[in-house]
Amino acid sequence: MEDILMIRRCTCCYTLFAAVTVGCSSCASGSLEWLPSSGAGSIVSWRVLDRAATGMRGAQPLTIAIVELDEGPWVYTSIEGELPPRNCPVRVQFQPCPRDDGFPVFAVSAGHRTSGDQHRSANRIDA
Repeated sequence: MEDILMIRRCTCCYTLFAAVTVGCSSCASGSLEWLPSSGAGSIVSWRVLDRAATGMRGAQPLTIAIVELDEGPWVYTSIEGELPPRNCPVRVQFQPCPRDDGFPVFAVSAGHRTSGDQHRSANRIDA
């Protein structure tokens, strides 16, 4: 079975949210439903963390990011592999977790966007 990134939608005003949302910030409704996301998006912001500085010897750097899904919500995630070039679309992938579920990470997408899709530039967050 293929992993699917799920997002939330308010059943009252139809606003879309990231999965961690528990209530609608637009109309204050607590009635949210689950919807499948396309899993495609673009990087809003990113930062590379040196995990060796936290005591993880031999660990590779970790790129954390905010990704704007094509549907609109922003998700906090990590980027797998090399950091994509500016305006490059990314797509969700799932990494196995010790608890037998998947953790969503994003990687450069091989797919092409239509001319109506919005592109965002990757902006590094400086400490």
